[in-house]
Amino acid sequence: MPNPYVSAGIAAAVAALVGFGAGYEVNSMTTSTKITELETKVTELETKAAEAAKLEVPTDEEATAALQKTTFKGSSMRITECQKHPIIPGVICNGTVSDSSGWSMPKSLPFAKIDGTWAYAN
Repeated sequence: MPNPYVSAGIAAAVAALVGFGAGYEVNSMTTSTKITELETKVTELETKAAEAAKLEVPTDEEATAALQKTTFKGSSMRITECQKHPIIPGVICNGTVSDSSGWSMPKSLPFAKIDGTWAYAN
């Protein structure tokens, strides 16, 4: 006659192994799902960052043409950096403004695109 304690011990060991195996599988599936969700979020954030980086800015020639239509007649601008204007639609560009006499000065000037043409937004 088999020992009831041995049978109970074997049953408990089998149950424990099945439980550990099922727990491991559930944990593996949950981790896989979380990794997939995180990868999706990272891709979404990368896309948003790339869209934000696509700021439309004037070229040196466009900035110069915009300045020459204003009080900066005869001057030109070499742009070093532009960023989104915090208040008005358009950008603020840093660069060097020069005139025909050789005068040059670093400036931050606002520009806006109106009907496809850049304008000095002062």
